[in-house]
Amino acid sequence: MDMEEQNLPHRRVYFVFYTYRRHPWLARPEAVQRLRTAFREVARRRPWVWDGAVILPDAVHGLWSIPAQDPDPRGRWQAAKAHCTRHLRNWPGLPQGRLWQRGVEWHDVAAGEWRHYLDMLHWEPVRRGLAARPECWRYSSYRRCQAAGLYGQPWEQARSLPEISP
Repeated sequence: MDMEEQNLPHRRVYFVFYTYRRHPWLARPEAVQRLRTAFREVARRRPWVWDGAVILPDAVHGLWSIPAQDPDPRGRWQAAKAHCTRHLRNWPGLPQGRLWQRGVEWHDVAAGEWRHYLDMLHWEPVRRGLAARPECWRYSSYRRCQAAGLYGQPWEQARSLPEISP
């Protein structure tokens, strides 16, 4: 159940955070699983609703609904990144030291822009040449959104999407 169904006041935020020096360590399934675990752990303390997400080899793009009174969602991302770093720091094949680029690019999403940002994040694997269509990317909320009726069969994206700045 999302915040709208519960009639709770919320705000939506779009964010992107990157791996350190864009190292593609999120291409490893076990790293993605650890990231998912990190988000679940953080959500127990500071809840949010995932409206959409895409995990790429070197970045995470997401759209959240968070409580309206939350002044700054950065603590959630920082906690998830720290959890991943603690648990993955010494895994073979991962960069030594830092796993994440500092900071998170984020901004509030106006009510009329929500769908645009959802489409944009689902399109990102295609834009970057990682998948032929959004439904082909493994680490994406696209199929969940499609099952909920937000997308037809196949992707029906008539309007052009702007670039997401790195």
